[in-house]
Amino acid sequence: MSFRITLFIFSTVFASCIDTVDSPYPDISPKSIQIPANLERASASSFVINNKAYIALGRQGAKNCVGLTDCWQFDPSDNSWLRKAEFPGKPRVGAIAEVVDGKAYLGFGYNSGIGIYLNDTTSFEDFWMYDPENDKWSKKADFPKKTPELDSPVVSCSSFVYRQWIYVLGFGVDNYKFSDLWRYDTKNDIWEQMSDFPGKKRVVGVSCSDGDRCFYGTGYYGSNTNDWWEYFPTTDSWKERKSMPDDGRVNGLAFSVKNRYFVATGRRYGGTQTTGFLYNDIMEYDAIKDVWYKRGTIPTLGRENAIAFVIGNNAFIGFGETDKDRLNDLWKFEP
Repeated sequence: MSFRITLFIFSTVFASCIDTVDSPYPDISPKSIQIPANLERASASSFVINNKAYIALGRQGAKNCVGLTDCWQFDPSDNSWLRKAEFPGKPRVGAIAEVVDGKAYLGFGYNSGIGIYLNDTTSFEDFWMYDPENDKWSKKADFPKKTPELDSPVVSCSSFVYRQWIYVLGFGVDNYKFSDLWRYDTKNDIWEQMSDFPGKKRVVGVSCSDGDRCFYGTGYYGSNTNDWWEYFPTTDSWKERKSMPDDGRVNGLAFSVKNRYFVATGRRYGGTQTTGFLYNDIMEYDAIKDVWYKRGTIPTLGRENAIAFVIGNNAFIGFGETDKDRLNDLWKFEP
């Protein structure tokens, strides 16, 4: 009997391991980028305009620490950092940020200093546009509440861009009641509700798009999830794709480089009795073959609540936090 149990366990583990396939690309070996002192932060937001990255908001202390409103520009041509106009909204963590036609759109999130998610005074529905040409922020249309009971609609969201629209999904943490998908029309400054996400309702998932194909997955809905979905904006429909070859994760990253799609970092949440563990991996999803490759690791401890951005052929991952510290680093690689 013990032999059969052992064999079953081994077979299960082996089957899980072969969910990845051999990558046709060389292993990723990220290189460290020098960072000025005192920029460490977690749950920040990032975006790229004109080959320069912007890092804004987040927090520098523990999870009940008051959020930040600063915004920094990073120029990879000379690794320089320049402080830009302060975000005019309230301090926050977990805000979304996307770029359309050379303008950044940033908003939502919550006030980590109060330490309460489900409260109108701690979660934010405001939306802002940043114009890098004049270094100014301007207020845009707030997110419209769908129902009175939707008290915390814009916490732990995920977003992606398709043409002139910014899509936002994964609203709220109130017992995972919502699977809403909304889009913001940057040309007309209006919000419109789309078809609900058909998978399990969740928070802290990740999404990415290359402007053509759009993907969403991972997150938490009572347990960690590793599923992966494609969204089709032209038909407002979804299709489930190959799940990630792991036990699921929260607070990770997703990004696209030259029509290729990546998921990295995050936490395997272990419930109230354990913190689980942190990932430092870089996984690639091959949308043509519908398979996953393990491409490499960030050569430090695992992290969650980090940021990622892409400039040209290069991806950058950095900041975030471990169980003890907020991180002040940045890693660059060409996948």
